[in-house]
Amino acid sequence: MADLLDTPVTALNGVAGKRAALLKRLGISSWLDLMTWYPRAFEDWSSATPIDQLQDGIDQTFTAALSGKVQSHRKGRLTITRAVFRDESAAIRAVWFNQPWVADKLKADQSYRLFGRVKRRDGEFSIQSPSLEVVEADSKGKIRPIYPTTEGLSQGVLRSLILPLLQKVMTNIPEPLPFWVRKKHHLCAIDYAIARIHQPESLDEVEIARNRLVFEELFLLQSGLYLLRRARQNSQIGIPIHLSAALHSRVMQTEAQLPFQLTAAQVAAIAAIRRDLQTDRPMNRLIQGDVGSGKTVIAALAMLEVALSGHQAVMMAPTAILANQHQQTLEKLLAGSGEPVALLTGATPAAKRREILKGLADNTIRLLVGTHAVIEDKVELPQLALTITDEQHRFGVRQRIRLSRSEHEKTVTPHVLVMSATPIPRTLALILYGDLDMTLIDQLPAGREPIKTYTARSGDRERVENLIRKQVAEGRQIYVVCPMIEEQESVDLESAVQTYNRLAQDVFPDLSVGLIHGGLKSSVKDQIMLAFNAGELSILVSTTVIEVGVDNPNASLMMIENAERFGLAQLHQLRGRIGRGPHKSICILMSDTDDELARERLRTLCQTTDGFVLAQKDLELRGPGDFFGTRQHGLPDLRLANLYRDREVLVAAQETAQELFLRDPDLTEPEHLAMARALIRRFGETFQQIQL
Repeated sequence: MADLLDTPVTALNGVAGKRAALLKRLGISSWLDLMTWYPRAFEDWSSATPIDQLQDGIDQTFTAALSGKVQSHRKGRLTITRAVFRDESAAIRAVWFNQPWVADKLKADQSYRLFGRVKRRDGEFSIQSPSLEVVEADSKGKIRPIYPTTEGLSQGVLRSLILPLLQKVMTNIPEPLPFWVRKKHHLCAIDYAIARIHQPESLDEVEIARNRLVFEELFLLQSGLYLLRRARQNSQIGIPIHLSAALHSRVMQTEAQLPFQLTAAQVAAIAAIRRDLQTDRPMNRLIQGDVGSGKTVIAALAMLEVALSGHQAVMMAPTAILANQHQQTLEKLLAGSGEPVALLTGATPAAKRREILKGLADNTIRLLVGTHAVIEDKVELPQLALTITDEQHRFGVRQRIRLSRSEHEKTVTPHVLVMSATPIPRTLALILYGDLDMTLIDQLPAGREPIKTYTARSGDRERVENLIRKQVAEGRQIYVVCPMIEEQESVDLESAVQTYNRLAQDVFPDLSVGLIHGGLKSSVKDQIMLAFNAGELSILVSTTVIEVGVDNPNASLMMIENAERFGLAQLHQLRGRIGRGPHKSICILMSDTDDELARERLRTLCQTTDGFVLAQKDLELRGPGDFFGTRQHGLPDLRLANLYRDREVLVAAQETAQELFLRDPDLTEPEHLAMARALIRRFGETFQQIQL
């Protein structure tokens, strides 16, 4: 049966060419992918409510007859269709935008079943873009699944593919959960769950199916992370780092010469890392701290200890800008230690690159900072003992595994230190970092001025721009952040290019204004950031390319255009680019949205600068979604679980996974073999990376 589920989706009738490409865009390539393409929501058409009892702001179903003529007209590119429906209790006005086919479908005096979000004001009812169907004699409404989709792939097409597929495979779907696990948590069987999540007879059935599938998803994920962690602990040895008294005193001297006092949290983190480095078990530790909490100095001291022991340490950053910044920071922090810090990125000149590669190969260079270029095959690190990844979630599990393996000493594994400034709620950390020990830096260095955050609308723009001019006159620098690179007609947002042109040409023609975005070459982005950090640019218009790690102590004001387009965690990361010096800093969130959920996010950001509070609120308001703006390479996607709603299920799944491996550490008992096969299917490529 496993082979059948691997059948390409193109083997289904009606899947070829463009449709196959659209499915692939969603990540659907096999029958298994399609079978587990779970609905994101459900429309309850099973019970109709009289119009006069419809509630404001809630998705509801009602049955009514078309009353009067359908009106349809164009306004520019917009087609607007209006109609009135009436039942025995009241009437309701309906409007559709850019759905001209609706006018052809509606017939006088015909009864329809409609579903959508109703607005009720002073006894008047209205509904925008409702779904509808003709009411046939004795017909009954159903629970309709609503699937995640992409432009060009309708709900009807997805349903027409999924339902026939279920008929082909339903009787032989393998059950991955051991019976004792299902019994303990009162979970239904897999065949019932799959059938009812796609074809429920009631919302109660949806909940039964969802509970089972969410638990399975989180249980298998926690089990896979446990196996990853155990494999590293059992099959690989680390390199113990021991310093002589004289070398240890050099580390202490470097620490004493730092231009600032370490916080208690930093001291505790350094002590934990030092203990890890002294053992022959490879360290796998996450240092998680809010923006500006001082993680880099912790990494610098760890790297110095390794280098002084005669071994090599590598720090990998997600962008060339951040790698360049880290290299400069490490050189300052470790000045006088006698250990040079090399920088290797895709933009490193060929001659310099050859020099660095030679120094790494003969171990005369023991400290290296770089981008993904440091994990290329030509980079030889014969004495690699410590790898550090900054903003690890941007690399993913597979890349972390690759960086943590020495190419020349297959039996020895370097220590791994992961740093993240992205505040992560505990429930999400259990998934993303389930194979790591965690250390939290929950203090900020003394002397940091709190960042004041305000919301503003377009009507306030002149006042904001006057404030920008005042800040520049005082010698400060400004970020203006936009969510897009180029303007799109379908989205009414101000692009970075358009904003740059307006500010540089119309508003601040006498000031130096720069533009940076992800579409530029790395070398060009580096030049622009260096110019900004050197004070040659007063205002930098940017997309979120500046989100992570960029450090300019002179930047004191940030204006974020269309702030409602960002999540709270991302807004907090952006805001963290200012307030890094002695100057009072201001963040202004420009947004004209009236969406209450979006306004609540912005108000929350104005009320607190605690990244962990914001991250938990973001998870609560948005659900996990694509929490970091990038997928976790190496981990299976969560197709159904919501890490806010299902946080208790996650804890239960983790505890049950621990119980399972106490019972059967190698999953060799007959009742666990199906689960073992499911883990290999879901984690296969990642397990291969660690030779499971």
